[in-house]
Amino acid sequence: MAVVTLAERIEAPADAVWDYVCWHGVAKLDQYSGGFFRKIEFQGDEPRVGITKTIYPHDGLPISERLESLDLADRTYRYRLTDVGSLPITDYRGYVRVTPAGPAACHLKIECEFTAVEVSEAEWIETWLAMETQLVTEIRRALAG
Repeated sequence: MAVVTLAERIEAPADAVWDYVCWHGVAKLDQYSGGFFRKIEFQGDEPRVGITKTIYPHDGLPISERLESLDLADRTYRYRLTDVGSLPITDYRGYVRVTPAGPAACHLKIECEFTAVEVSEAEWIETWLAMETQLVTEIRRALAG
């Protein structure tokens, strides 16, 4: 099983960034409503352990995620892909954390643990980093107004 991490400093308060990366907040981002993915559906309105969401890529089968742990005060959660759809990976677990870096900045950490199935670990890492880097770019753009 491999692990890949993206950690970035964002010049915005932690709560503002959390608003975009929390369980339901990702729906505000273009990549979940027409960018990388066609749409996202939540099965439940309140974030709680066990809640699920389905992400529909432009091509391929839907991807299902389940929230495994959540700490709102610490701005962190873990989730698992319960159906990987057409993705070439298995045993995927994700981790998101927003850590304040003073009152006007924060560090965003996004991590995934996975086993590659139809591609090399290096190929999946490259794909994943491209998606997550675009997510960070989109968050910065949204926060800039």
